[in-house]
Amino acid sequence: MAPPTPFPTPNPTADGSNALPYKWNDVTSKLGLTSATDLSNFILNPIFLAHWTVLRDHMPLTPGTPVNITSLDDKADLRAFTFAIYTAMDSMATSKYDRPTSADQKSWTRIEHVECLVYRAARDFAQPNHLFHLAFERPELKNEPGHKDALSRIRGLAMLAYNLIVNYTLMPPSNVVRKIEAVKPASQPRLSPLPEVRRRWELEHMDVGDLRKTVLDRHRKDEDEREWLIKIFMEDVKDDVGATLVVKEDGDVIVEVEEGAQVGGVKRKFGEGEESEEI
Repeated sequence: MAPPTPFPTPNPTADGSNALPYKWNDVTSKLGLTSATDLSNFILNPIFLAHWTVLRDHMPLTPGTPVNITSLDDKADLRAFTFAIYTAMDSMATSKYDRPTSADQKSWTRIEHVECLVYRAARDFAQPNHLFHLAFERPELKNEPGHKDALSRIRGLAMLAYNLIVNYTLMPPSNVVRKIEAVKPASQPRLSPLPEVRRRWELEHMDVGDLRKTVLDRHRKDEDEREWLIKIFMEDVKDDVGATLVVKEDGDVIVEVEEGAQVGGVKRKFGEGEESEEI
């Protein structure tokens, strides 16, 4: 049996197309990788992870909200996107993506967030002894194959970013998404791709009365609330013949019974001279 893939393979949509913009195999190939394991390790690499989580938190990505980026959908537009990033990397001038401030990022469009991720990740991976170093070496860029490899790596980053955006917003979290969140959780738990994290945030910000009702309703299911509460109490006081509930000044509840009666409860008291007993 083949090992499970760390990446989701969504069911076809109504028009027969997949929910993901690009096939994972194509993304892997464009990045110069050879397997799903390599791609998973690439995503979890601190270089990519740092830039991805900035995009996730500043765009921000919201579960259930589609992020349509037409510049990454169309082949011609993706080619133009790739050349724009390559030109910015090749330029001696400083790009707006080199040292963006938080205020800058708040004013960006979605495509600008993706451009920043791809630009900065490509530059970092192109450093000596890093994954893209050979593809971006100057001697290699002077010939067509070398130029093609560099553009392929940039294109692969754009494809990967768009796939992850869709995975984060419109699909159940994959294994690799869970690993990302384990290492670098979303800065806003209410926007986490993990449903359990979002649910915990909701519960933490709920009024105590509403929280109590939510918890009780979960256990009560469709049963009448009054009958359900009575049943819970009666499970503690199974034999209430001759029993009297007494609320003491300190708030304790005891069940006083005639001698010989068998009663369960929070506390019980047998006849005169015998001490109340905790249950």
